[in-house]
Amino acid sequence: MKKYLFILILILTFASLSASNLNTVENPTAALLNAGEARISQIIYKENGMMFCVDVGLFEAFQIGVGYGAEHLVGDKEPEWHEYPVVKARVRIVEETFTTPAMAVGVDTQGHGAYHKGTNRFDIKSKGAYFVLSKNYDMMGLIGFDAGANYTFENTKGDQDWDIFAGVYKTLGESFTLFADFSAGLNDTQGKDHKHDMISGRGRTYLNTAFQWNITDQFALKFLMHDLLKNKRTTELFDRSIVLDYRWFF
Repeated sequence: MKKYLFILILILTFASLSASNLNTVENPTAALLNAGEARISQIIYKENGMMFCVDVGLFEAFQIGVGYGAEHLVGDKEPEWHEYPVVKARVRIVEETFTTPAMAVGVDTQGHGAYHKGTNRFDIKSKGAYFVLSKNYDMMGLIGFDAGANYTFENTKGDQDWDIFAGVYKTLGESFTLFADFSAGLNDTQGKDHKHDMISGRGRTYLNTAFQWNITDQFALKFLMHDLLKNKRTTELFDRSIVLDYRWFF
């Protein structure tokens, strides 16, 4: 069943083969797809992992999404399919004005990296339920700031379930964008007191950055660098991934 679900999303991706940033690096923003706009993203990460996601703007202030993935999709190992598909939904409840930020609430069960069935979590936990504030300015291009809080569904004994996060982006000309964000990691601290725990964080924040190249109005390539402060014990340099992003109207 899991293989068929993955194949279905893959078919949607290649069969369907804006300046709004739905995420900085790991964190959500208050931006949404336009009504009638769809987004296909392919995420390539460590351990030959891939995740394919489909997001659709149903109304001007509401979008939904679904995704599925596995590790070892490339190579000679048996693919390790994720336990569940990821689901996403986002609603913007306050529009941005000249003086006030936009506000959105949502749910996102997509974390970063490999999925660990034994502990039912990703390398970096998904946001779960969240709210986020976003404000953008015109300053030699666009610059935007985001901040919010979230409650993860990937609960780990000994950790908080909630966290806070913030992010920033800056456009460079018409084709490039720089991103940086952090999560306080309050919901991922068990590894601080258990040095044998290689999955949980060790009490540091998660600091991430990314560089995006908008090749066309519809297609973008994003290079991401996660966990620059080595919160996870398995991080030797920093965690790297690539996102291919394609958008179109239907």
